[in-house]
Amino acid sequence: MRKSLLLFFLFLSAFYFSQKPIFTKAKVNAVNVYRSSAELQNSISVSLPSGTSEIVVTNISDEIVEKSMQINTNNKDISILSVQYRSSYNSNYFENSNNPIGKRIKDSIAILENLSTKINIERQTNEKTLELLDKNQGLLVGSNTSTVAQLMQLTEYYKTKRNEISIAQLDINKKYTQTILKLETLRNRLKANTGAEEAFSDGVLVLRVVSNGGGNAKMDLGYLAENVFWEPFYEVKGNKLSEPLEVTFKAKVRQDTGLDWKGVKLSLINARSSRNNEAPTMNPWFLNSYKNEGRQTHGYSGKIDTIQLTEIQEVVMVGSGIRINENQLNVSFDSDIPYDILSNNEDHFINLKQIKLPAEYKYYTVPKYNTTAYLVADIKDFNKYNLISGAASVIFENMYVGETRINPNQTNDKMSITLGDDKKISIRKEMVNDKASEKLFSSYQEKTITYDLVIRNNKKEAISIEIRDQIPLSKDETVKIELLQSDNAELDKEKGFLLWNVKISSSETKKIRVSYKVRYPKDFSISNFN
Repeated sequence: MRKSLLLFFLFLSAFYFSQKPIFTKAKVNAVNVYRSSAELQNSISVSLPSGTSEIVVTNISDEIVEKSMQINTNNKDISILSVQYRSSYNSNYFENSNNPIGKRIKDSIAILENLSTKINIERQTNEKTLELLDKNQGLLVGSNTSTVAQLMQLTEYYKTKRNEISIAQLDINKKYTQTILKLETLRNRLKANTGAEEAFSDGVLVLRVVSNGGGNAKMDLGYLAENVFWEPFYEVKGNKLSEPLEVTFKAKVRQDTGLDWKGVKLSLINARSSRNNEAPTMNPWFLNSYKNEGRQTHGYSGKIDTIQLTEIQEVVMVGSGIRINENQLNVSFDSDIPYDILSNNEDHFINLKQIKLPAEYKYYTVPKYNTTAYLVADIKDFNKYNLISGAASVIFENMYVGETRINPNQTNDKMSITLGDDKKISIRKEMVNDKASEKLFSSYQEKTITYDLVIRNNKKEAISIEIRDQIPLSKDETVKIELLQSDNAELDKEKGFLLWNVKISSSETKKIRVSYKVRYPKDFSISNFN
């Protein structure tokens, strides 16, 4: 009988301990960072008994996309029955174990509780002091024995002291709120903390597995996490118009997944993680047509061509531990160097590559829109450099001149980078009133408009500049436009564009005259002549 009872209790003990969850930590080894999310690749090591077990995997991001979870194991004797994500996991195991991280969290909680008590006492003391000041101020101000000087002195003291305490109270309230929030975070973390060095997140995965023989097992875990971003950023440096541009291609990465990435293999992918893989279908396309009862004015915009001034042929690429892989869908930048990216939602800059880009430099202006001369660099064959659209800071001749944007997503054979405006080139547009006229005839009227484009080179060296302007166009046959003077401009008749390539010596001023005539019916009205 005693033997049977002993066997029964042994069986119960074995059953109880076999049902205890097995805790393990997921180690982030590699991260594939998309433009607005990241795939976290983890490894798990666990010792399993024979039979069914519950595994609690900690160090899981709170920003997990649950549908994206994938768990693989090479052990054929292990079958995964189910996987469930939980934002927290309650277990006495954490609170009663000798886990050093758990003990450290408990110590932090005790310190914060003591600190919050002291801060609260200070808050209450300040509140009572303000009440006392307010009460005494009323009593003393109403006293008949107070002189004017005493009242003024008391008022100044009250004002100074009350402001001082009120401002201090704002800081104290802020510290108290921050302390309480930290306490709540630590208390939640204590519920599901293991011995992980970087376990900041409360999230866990609960796995139900079956092992035929038991023993040590390794698993690979991957999932998508949100609250991760990366974007390209460039630093463009130029020294002389006879030298290539030095371009540093950087990545700006930030993440707030709740997990610090320590020593991870990093891949930056110029794409968004696919959430909807359903290909689009087309429907019939019908035009919305209607009868136009009134006249309309039409505006024109055109793409600007470029000219060649200075051409440089040297191209140098400097490696920085980054491999560039391009496939049919996207471009990825894979690092051979382990990176640390902290979960603080702050920008981390990573140098991807450095390039010396051959450039054709020119000055360029469109006085109709802006009386500014811009220095522009044209890049040929830009597609071979694996550039991505992004902001760029420009430094020319060791001076920061501003920001521009690099945009390789275009159909032109050249990519233009604006390097900044040159204040030493003065441009203005002057109307020539004595050459302007308005004439009224029996059935029509004519208006002549004349103006000068004045460009002065205040630099020490000669410049070549491309100047763009335009004359109006008409789609109404009764409205006629005639170009009277353009000073040898290249004219695009279809678009109305005027183009001059002008060389201007140092301290020289060039003047270009444009004159055109518009003839239209007497009962017409045109408002946008200029």
